[in-house]
Amino acid sequence: GDCESETDSRGRKRKSKRRRSILREEEDEDEPDLRSLQQQAAAITTGMICVAVGLACAENFLYVFFLGGAGGDEGSVGQEMAVLIFRSIFPVHALSAAMQSINMVRKFIEERHGVEGNIGVGRIIFPAILLHGTFDAILLVVNGYIESAWERYEYENGGVDDDEVEAPYNVLAVNLIAPFGIVGVMAISFGWYTYQNKLQMLRLAKYDILKDRMRSGIDGFNAPNLV
Repeated sequence: GDCESETDSRGRKRKSKRRRSILREEEDEDEPDLRSLQQQAAAITTGMICVAVGLACAENFLYVFFLGGAGGDEGSVGQEMAVLIFRSIFPVHALSAAMQSINMVRKFIEERHGVEGNIGVGRIIFPAILLHGTFDAILLVVNGYIESAWERYEYENGGVDDDEVEAPYNVLAVNLIAPFGIVGVMAISFGWYTYQNKLQMLRLAKYDILKDRMRSGIDGFNAPNLV
């Protein structure tokens, strides 16, 4: 492989071209990064999550307070706060960013150490699209069911719109499907990220060990093999 060493006629190990090129890139940097690869990966993930949380905060405030996302009478602060809290309970944007960071780290850190290449934008954002798309689909289906039930009720009753009328749909089913569906999607996504992150940290730890060995072989003295 790219990271294997060769042995010359005198029994001394020579670094492969790939390994020498990695070290040469690090030496050519004006300010070499002293952090481990695991720390660099954690910095990428943290930065992406911070941006996502800021986006979610701005989106929720715009949706609830300026775009009428809370519904009901305008100026109903209690209802607006309830919707805002509900939207804040599920950190979809933060989890989406964490899932994207897996392939971001592969692209900008692991590729330099011989891991599979050709990781493009589509592959980076696909897990987040799948999570956010499923999350939105659940809400759209539930809202569509509620709206169609009310429209059918008004049509069958001559357009009567009475606030005291019992909801013309299965309230229990709605209250179970929406939360449990969203929690299920979030749990599966979090489990996928946790598993992938664990594997990635193990790979990066091996790269860190290999990089330390290569540096010690260049900066220090390697005794020849006697056997």
